[in-house]
Amino acid sequence: MNAVLSPLTKSSNTTFEKSIKVSEIVDAYKVYEIDVSSYFSAISEVSVYKCNETNYSFYYPFNLSGNSAFYEHFQKFDWYYMSWKWEHEITKEYIKPGMKLLEVGCAHGDFIKKVNEHYDLEYSVGLELNETTKDKDGKWEIINQTIQDYSKQNENKFDIVCSYQVLEHITEVHSFIKGKIDCLKSGGTLIISVPNNDSFIKDGKGCLNMPPHHMGLWNEKSLVELTNMFPLKLIKVHFEELQEYHISGYVFSEYYSKYSKLVGKIIQKLHKISGLYNKRIKETNLNKQHLKGHTILVAYQKI
Repeated sequence: MNAVLSPLTKSSNTTFEKSIKVSEIVDAYKVYEIDVSSYFSAISEVSVYKCNETNYSFYYPFNLSGNSAFYEHFQKFDWYYMSWKWEHEITKEYIKPGMKLLEVGCAHGDFIKKVNEHYDLEYSVGLELNETTKDKDGKWEIINQTIQDYSKQNENKFDIVCSYQVLEHITEVHSFIKGKIDCLKSGGTLIISVPNNDSFIKDGKGCLNMPPHHMGLWNEKSLVELTNMFPLKLIKVHFEELQEYHISGYVFSEYYSKYSKLVGKIIQKLHKISGLYNKRIKETNLNKQHLKGHTILVAYQKI
């Protein structure tokens, strides 16, 4: 049997971590009223491997990522494409007037539009594969193109290149990251935010952290390791504090995820009746600023 190569390093220095039954994944996605069985034809299990050189974990086989119809389905949920998030606020620390900014995977372009309202940027571009999203207004525009293709004609052009909650969806992570760096000027800032798999989502039982939604599992170590692979210098690692809308997920992860799905739900229901569940929700809410939230953001400088 051939070794599974890391999509980040292209090395065979990988380790099998676990397998997940496809039937369990398909069943879990039903809560979002979507049938994902067609993405797993001819296989009964999905494997998780770790790249030993970088600590990056990834799903295998590689051809499981969702198509445009999959993501269009999730657009109907208000929480899926939030117009302004924690990581957008953090990015403001790195923006100065007159900069050129590129956002890779800009969705509806909310971030691009808002930063142009508050900063006198020279030029901003958002890349988005969803062809229903294409727009242009003065100093900013949204283009339907991959970063790999866009970078070929736009090397050393931007002061800031950013992506928010995108990298975890990508299989070809090496060329994706390289394309972003190629677009940066020397000394420019690369910003990457992803779900932090050292946070409360680490139990791996949430279907949105699995294919066809997510194809990779990032944490601080794997993100910092990018400085050993690419011409990057680490500026700062930012950790999101627990957000109010993630409190119920945090409580479930901390107290109920260790059980099977059925048993966890039964215990949770009993605790709701007894009042223990609500007590845990209140305690978590009071301490949320001290708890590690869903997202990690890392800022790098191109060298």
